[in-house]
Amino acid sequence: MKKIQTEKNLPELIYDSVVNAIVEGLLKPGERVTQESLAERLDVSRLPVSQAMQRLRDDGFLSAVGRRGLMVSILDEDFVAQLYEFRCGIDLISAGLAARRADPGARKRGEEIIADGYAAGKAHDLPALIDADMRFHGFIYELAGNTFILDSMEAHWNHVRRVMSDILIVEKNQQQIWEEHEAILNAVLAGDVQNAETLARQHVETASKWLQQEIQSSREPLKRSGSATI
Repeated sequence: MKKIQTEKNLPELIYDSVVNAIVEGLLKPGERVTQESLAERLDVSRLPVSQAMQRLRDDGFLSAVGRRGLMVSILDEDFVAQLYEFRCGIDLISAGLAARRADPGARKRGEEIIADGYAAGKAHDLPALIDADMRFHGFIYELAGNTFILDSMEAHWNHVRRVMSDILIVEKNQQQIWEEHEAILNAVLAGDVQNAETLARQHVETASKWLQQEIQSSREPLKRSGSATI
C-alpha cells in the first residue's frame, strides 16, 4: 500500500487560491482568466495552472468565453435557486438535530462565532464575515452529528461560500444575518427543535430571496441597453 499524502499538491493549491479570489471578489464575474496571467500572479509554471483551471471549469467556477478563453462564471439565477432549495432542507434538518444533540460545551463555541460575526460586520471585513458565516453553519452541521450532512455540504461548500459573499458584501444585510444566526443558536441551545428548524428554514429562504433580487437587478441595465451578457 502507498503512503497517504496529507499535503495538497500544487494544482490543488492553485485551485484553492483561485476559488478564494473569486469568493472575495478579487476576480470578478465575467473577468477573463488565462494560464499566463494566473501563472504570473501566483509565481508558478503553466502546467499545474492548466490542471487547476480544468477542475475550476468542471466545478463551475470558470466558463468558456470566445473560442478558447475562460472567464469567471456569472452566477445563474436557476443555479442559486437550486443550491438554496438544497440548503433549505439540509439546514432545517441540521438545526433540528443540533437542538436535540447539543452538549453544554456548545454554548461557548457558538457564542464566540456569533461575536466574531458581529465584529467582522462592524469592521466591514468581508473575508472575515464569510469565514465567520461558514464557521457558524459548519458548527450547526457538526452539532447535528450526521456524517451524511457534512459530506453533502462539503461537496458544495465553495459554491455556498461564493454565493454568501454576494449577500454579505451588502452592508444592510449583515446585521440581520447575524441576528438570525444568534436566534438559531439560542433555539438550538435551548433544545427547541421546532423553533430551530423554523428559524433555519426562514434564514435560508431570506438569503435566497436577496440573492435572486440581486441577480435580477444586475441584469436590468443590460436589458435596458439591449446588451447581452458575456
